[in-house]
Amino acid sequence: MPIKLSADMQQAVEVLLRSKVDDTSVLDVNAAAEAVRVIFAERNVAREDIASFVAQLATQYGYPMELGAAVPERDRAEA
Repeated sequence: MPIKLSADMQQAVEVLLRSKVDDTSVLDVNAAAEAVRVIFAERNVAREDIASFVAQLATQYGYPMELGAAVPERDRAEA
């Protein structure tokens, strides 16, 4: 079960989504979650928990989304 993100993490997701509206027609949920996770790395919040909130908020905004690769590019090269 996903955790509830802190208010500042929720706000960071909202700001990111609003900035992406003008940049791209489809939101990559996992990429957006990873961007927020890196900003708050010291809190050690799972990307999946952040992605859950990203998808929830994107749905509320009516923003088209896709679930990109769950593994970051740098990790896929090592596999």
